[in-house]
Amino acid sequence: MTKKICAIWNGLSPAWRFAFGGYFVTRMALTLWSLAVYSIFPMAMQNLDLFGEPVLSVFYLRTSERYVYSRQVNDTVLSFHVADSNHAADNQTGSIWSLREGHAAQGKYSGSVLQASTHSVEEIFPYVGMKPAKNIVFALWQRFDANWYLKIAMRGYGNDGSTVYFPVYPMLIRILIFFMDPVLAATLVSNLALIGVLALFYRLTATIADDAVARRAVIYFLLFPTAFFLTAAYTESLFLFFTLASFLTASRGGWGWSALWGALAALTRLQGVLVIVSLAYMLWRGMRDLPLRTKVLRSAPLFMIPIATVSFLAFTNLSLLNAYQGILHARFVLPWDNILAALSLLFSGKGSIIDALNLVFTLGLIAMMFAVWRKLPFEYTLYSLLMLTAPMLRMTTTQPLVSMMRYALVIFPMFIVFAVWGKNGWVNRAIVYVSLLLQMYLSAQLILWGWVG
Repeated sequence: MTKKICAIWNGLSPAWRFAFGGYFVTRMALTLWSLAVYSIFPMAMQNLDLFGEPVLSVFYLRTSERYVYSRQVNDTVLSFHVADSNHAADNQTGSIWSLREGHAAQGKYSGSVLQASTHSVEEIFPYVGMKPAKNIVFALWQRFDANWYLKIAMRGYGNDGSTVYFPVYPMLIRILIFFMDPVLAATLVSNLALIGVLALFYRLTATIADDAVARRAVIYFLLFPTAFFLTAAYTESLFLFFTLASFLTASRGGWGWSALWGALAALTRLQGVLVIVSLAYMLWRGMRDLPLRTKVLRSAPLFMIPIATVSFLAFTNLSLLNAYQGILHARFVLPWDNILAALSLLFSGKGSIIDALNLVFTLGLIAMMFAVWRKLPFEYTLYSLLMLTAPMLRMTTTQPLVSMMRYALVIFPMFIVFAVWGKNGWVNRAIVYVSLLLQMYLSAQLILWGWVG
């Protein structure tokens, strides 16, 4: 049996061997880290200010119990810190509060009661009707958008904002939930897609550079500060799988398959439709000397990509726009308006570490566009610019540049550039150490219900 496994392993291409190895190490490391966070912080607690209301949010990781209180007691706004696994203490008097009952057990405020917040637990800890996974390994990553995909997979779309989430990922989850737990099904889809992403990314990079650069590109990709989303129940892995497959088949002249993969990318995320720009450039670049009629005929399969997006929007009666503006409190702006709003938020003193990181990442990505343009074929510049610009056209009322750290994951050309630079030992160490530390911090924030993307 061992000999057969070794023979199968040795028969795999370097891309697939590196993909399986990289995935296994990443999956194990993130699982162990999430359990460490779970053991150190059995209770996640935040002092929030939501639209002018001081709010205390409490989440017990072991039981998934959720509580939301007003931090105002009489005429005083209190702030709290964790005292032990079941209690909090206010910073003003040191009184000990039982958070399950919502009252002070001892201290100056003994007998006082925390009033219910006007904001529901669902607003702060959105499970959208889904039950937390029974297996703690999966439950720790069941956060925010993951629950929306589970909801769509199990109950379909509704007039609740769910139409901002495109259908391919929920459809794949739907197929698997007949055989397994929904959270496990969602995680399995994204994890299988990730293995494919790593192999395709290795192959695509090796066509531009050498195997050493390809290996570094994959490693930097897995170490990126928000790469933990690749193994969670999010669409990053699936979207990248379809996108990379589209680029790779296009580079080999398989335009029918390239268009099909592109259409699936367009049905996975709204930005997927923009893949057509890079593909069209690649196709027309290779047909400069051909008659116009031939160019049009060969380009015809690419129309599957916008047709896929338009079909979904038509199916939902364009409710995506209403969901963005009404339920998600977002509006369409120019990219620099987002940047200026982020700067204003930070200079006002109201911004968080996440707001600062989103701004730093965005400015860094803008700078990276010049490096991608100088070092890679132009189709990668087109793709990178579009993937960077698209999410910057939307701004929420509470957080400019929202989720930019997560959206950066799909800009795969920048990892190729980093891998080229990584030949320098100092650059390599800087990328690895900074990325690893930030990923540990941001993944812990997500596990503790902190919004990081």
